[in-house]
Amino acid sequence: MPKSCWEPWGLFRKPCEGRVQDNLRKWNTGGLRRISKHEPFKDLLHASPARGTERAIAPHPSLKPQSLMRQLVRAALPLGKGVILDPFMGSGSTLAAARASGLQSIGIERNLEYFRLANKAVPLLAELLVKDHNGKAE
Repeated sequence: MPKSCWEPWGLFRKPCEGRVQDNLRKWNTGGLRRISKHEPFKDLLHASPARGTERAIAPHPSLKPQSLMRQLVRAALPLGKGVILDPFMGSGSTLAAARASGLQSIGIERNLEYFRLANKAVPLLAELLVKDHNGKAE
């Protein structure tokens, strides 16, 4: 059966109080980190499915690629301060992306098999060199 090439995501936060820049100063969040000085974070992210080494490290049915997850965790904490929370940790790809990006994270997983998988996979996924959106290894 063909798999979908589109998966909607949600990024949840408290409502902004006033302007985004004021929230950034007060709470260190409120906006999304720009990709670069000249390029904003976009509402459509291109990423190939997790394959090869990633899939071998974390054989989870819904494994997300590090190239995508590292973009998301960096954008979610625009000043690099705060904690990424993944309440459905699965293979730990979000936590691995946070670790690779030098960010703090917390994961919750009720399935013991996936929890054990994540414990092994997070450090290995975090160490992978992946290509960013411009094709550069990070």
